[in-house]
Amino acid sequence: MTTPAGEKIEIVRAAREHIPRILELSQSRSLEGTDPTVASRDGFLVSEYTEEVYRARLVNAEHFYVAVKGTDVLGFILAYSDERIEPDEWLNHRIKTTLGSFLVIKQVCVARDAARRGVASRLYHHVLEQWTAHPVIAAVVSEPPNEASTRFHRKLGFEELTRLRPPDGRLRVVWVWRKPRESMLQTQYGIAVDLYKHEDLVNWHKLNNFLYITAGLAATVAFTLGKEGASSEETALGIASIIAVMGLASALTFTVMLRFGRRYLQARKSAVVDLEEYMAWHGGHRTVGRQATEPGAAWLRSSPTGLVMVMLPALVSLCWLAMLAVLLTDLTLSG
Repeated sequence: MTTPAGEKIEIVRAAREHIPRILELSQSRSLEGTDPTVASRDGFLVSEYTEEVYRARLVNAEHFYVAVKGTDVLGFILAYSDERIEPDEWLNHRIKTTLGSFLVIKQVCVARDAARRGVASRLYHHVLEQWTAHPVIAAVVSEPPNEASTRFHRKLGFEELTRLRPPDGRLRVVWVWRKPRESMLQTQYGIAVDLYKHEDLVNWHKLNNFLYITAGLAATVAFTLGKEGASSEETALGIASIIAVMGLASALTFTVMLRFGRRYLQARKSAVVDLEEYMAWHGGHRTVGRQATEPGAAWLRSSPTGLVMVMLPALVSLCWLAMLAVLLTDLTLSG
């Protein structure tokens, strides 16, 4: 159906006259008869709702809306509270026993020729703006993977809650959205910053310990090869070779420890930045993540100091390897 170019997209309550188009849209996104690769990329529905089911939901679903442009229905969203779930909805009843009250986004569907125009986001935001009392969940099929739906829910701020396999055999990923609470955000931010600082301090302690160990081993090698270090040249070279092996093993070990320590640090930093984004919407300021997204600020996202921290033991390991090669050569020649 064609509509005038000047028409705006509106979100309105679904009515009986919208049901034929809603049924058409849901069938066009059905997983049955669709190439799995295409369905995974573009999104799909597995609930084979009939026209009678949609008509019943007009009455018993708190949130049943359509996105319209003129007289054309571009998409729809069906959502209802845990008080309106049907007896055969195994997954929703299972979630209710642990999560308590919630709103479930049962279906969201957009016409293929209206995809990637923000229609689904507008439908979701229309529901989220009205429902703030309890968590909002959405169960997404992951066998086959619904990549489009997964990306969409992550973009809207949903987080993975759990994975369940209902009686139909298709594994579901349950996504949850909760309205941020200012006091909780402040508490979590403090914890996240402390973890970030702790991880940074641990990495520096690792580097300090590595330097002490390296200096000690190097001094021992020097003493061993000295005039008073051993009774014979062969003994000195043998002992020095063993110490060089210990130094090499130590350097390689600390290289791995600091490499993954830096990754943990970056993960902690990302958590702090994510919390700052939430807090910025509530009047807070970005501190750790400030200017990190600006051009030429890649060094803020990945500190050069951290790279030096990782590279130092790697370079020392090469030095130990070279020393070991020299010692073994001398030991062979002396023998």
